[in-house]
Amino acid sequence: MTATIVMKGLVKQYPNGVRGVDGVDVSIADGEFFALLGPSGCGKTTLLRSIAGLETITEGTLTIGGTDMTDVEPGQRGVAMVFQDYALFPHMDVSDNIAYPLRIRRVARAERRRTAADTAERLSLTELLERRPAQLSGGQQQRVALARAIATRPDVLLLDEPLSNLDARLRLEARTFLKELQRDLGITSVFVTHDQAEALALADRIAVMRKGRILQVGTPAEIFHSPANEFVASFIGSHPMNLNDGVIREGAIESLGSRIALPVTMRRAPTEGMKVRWGVRPEYVQCSDDGATGTGAVGGQVHTVENLGAQTLLTIRCEAGRLQAIVGEESLPEPGQRCRLTFPQAKTLVFDAENGELVGGGRL
Repeated sequence: MTATIVMKGLVKQYPNGVRGVDGVDVSIADGEFFALLGPSGCGKTTLLRSIAGLETITEGTLTIGGTDMTDVEPGQRGVAMVFQDYALFPHMDVSDNIAYPLRIRRVARAERRRTAADTAERLSLTELLERRPAQLSGGQQQRVALARAIATRPDVLLLDEPLSNLDARLRLEARTFLKELQRDLGITSVFVTHDQAEALALADRIAVMRKGRILQVGTPAEIFHSPANEFVASFIGSHPMNLNDGVIREGAIESLGSRIALPVTMRRAPTEGMKVRWGVRPEYVQCSDDGATGTGAVGGQVHTVENLGAQTLLTIRCEAGRLQAIVGEESLPEPGQRCRLTFPQAKTLVFDAENGELVGGGRL
């Protein structure tokens, strides 16, 4: 059975009138790793719980594998869920925790133990089968929760921020493990996170959410390089995008005491005097110690220097604001030093100041 998920006009409205999910239309392909990304309170977990059947859908339809699941009980949907806190039973050992969903389905004890052992082996948990959750590390608990979910051989795997309780090192290791596991299983997976780095690293496609609505759906490259609007642009990226006010004058952007070249690809023709917000990611800002300014260049003074290891993040104060740039470790300016910033035309994005929509730049 294929496990394509299709949501049409899906709404979850609470008794007080608040819409946790507000008219979502999206399709998730069979075997796809799909991420729901957004800030806290944007509706991503509510949407995930609606797919699971833990929230009642107010309006719209949900189908899984071509079957209407809108009003089907959670246990009949063929989905498994991994929660943020893992929700392991403290009085059960690892084997019984993994086998618990099978116990609920009245699977024979011998079959439960065999399935638990096979699943544990796949997730490198064999040596831990007799331990209880309190005797496990955070990474081990996370793998037990995943093992419990996949032991039922679900059509869809739902993941509600399963890495958020891990420390930074374990999170990176678990991220790689999770992606490899999903590829091996070939299971349709929906992953909720507020961490854009996780979404970019793990997902085949990402849906960026805000206030219960999906603002953009695309591959990680599409979301990163061609954000649909200013909110997506500012939310995506390890470091915030530089965003500045500007005005279109004679075919360029007047901003920060300079004239910034418009992107080569404009999605709509700019009008004289149009107010815009233009942006470029710190990774693409070019910084030199030449203090000269001119067309397309902005002069400034280095304010802070943050060591990132192989790279360094500079915060630069300029005439009417500040900009950030990421430079290599070979040439590091000192705080207080004057510098010259330029911006690759192919990497500059322009947004309409009135509605925030992308009007220039990005990949077409």
